[in-house]
Amino acid sequence: MEHEDVTPQSPITNPIDLNDDSNTIIKPSKNQLKKQRKREKWLAIKKEKRHEAKQKRKRRLAELREKGEDIGPNRKRLKSNTMKNSSCKIRVVIDLSFDDHMTEKDVNSLTCQLQHSYSANRRAQNPLQLYLCGLSGKTKERLDSIGDYKGWDVHKEIQHYEEVFPKSSLVYLSSESPNVLTSLSDDKVYIIGGLVDHNKLKGLCLKIAEEKGIAHAQLPISDYLNMKTRKVLAINHVFSILLRYTESNDWKEAFLAEMPQRKQAYLKDGSSPEQECHASSSTEEKPADIIQEDRIENKGNEEISDHSREGTDIEKKEVDSCECLKDNSIDINSKTEVLEMGENTTR
Repeated sequence: MEHEDVTPQSPITNPIDLNDDSNTIIKPSKNQLKKQRKREKWLAIKKEKRHEAKQKRKRRLAELREKGEDIGPNRKRLKSNTMKNSSCKIRVVIDLSFDDHMTEKDVNSLTCQLQHSYSANRRAQNPLQLYLCGLSGKTKERLDSIGDYKGWDVHKEIQHYEEVFPKSSLVYLSSESPNVLTSLSDDKVYIIGGLVDHNKLKGLCLKIAEEKGIAHAQLPISDYLNMKTRKVLAINHVFSILLRYTESNDWKEAFLAEMPQRKQAYLKDGSSPEQECHASSSTEEKPADIIQEDRIENKGNEEISDHSREGTDIEKKEVDSCECLKDNSIDINSKTEVLEMGENTTR
């Protein structure tokens, strides 16, 4: 006689609630799928693109060598070309305390500009004394992911600049400042705000300087150039202008050499910076400058992760598109000028 199986079945411990929205699968949007496909396409060709860029650079260097052009310092010279051995003691700080104001993409752009600044300083005959202050959070994590960052010849400070230098020596550079820099002094510390905000936080660096009672100023761009856009420049452009000025002691030459073309700047006499450069005797140095830019770009392509770009030219595009910090610098050599600055900061 067959017996009916009366074995009790195990109860359902986690019944599915059909009305629970958490069980529904969220499909990516068309925009997300498009970005994903674009990234996958770049990952598939990135090695080939990098190889092509390296070969192009090698061919260009070879052509310049054949013409007898100066292609910049070699590796042996770069190893000995340190801040410690530099005759230039001008101190420049990049303030990296703006993590909370930037998205991940902005941080990627910031680190890209830091790489450009460091590369320019490293190749200078007499490098500036470069400090990265307030180094922490997302920016530090991003820099740590760069292969040779730990070997950079820069002063890395977790502390904020006011904890590293005397307050009386600080000068915050801001294009919004009413003060104008006339020269650079060894006893001053010039601060460039490490902020990439696409002009969403206008005047933030000036506001910070005023709240802290720190002297502030802008570069004397208006004394030499007319511009069709705002005088806000990327971090690396501000740094390069300061570096160039220490080499030539001439603001006009520094602006002509480093002002990005997208700013559509032209000299007060009506001629364009390009025309002035062609007419100047300093054009012999231009090939070396071009090679230096190529080196910086390719160096960045090797070191910056794929997340911050989608092609070999994207790095340069990001740097040019990120108008970052308040460009301007000030030099206060006399006590009278220092007092005047103090009065302006309290307004």
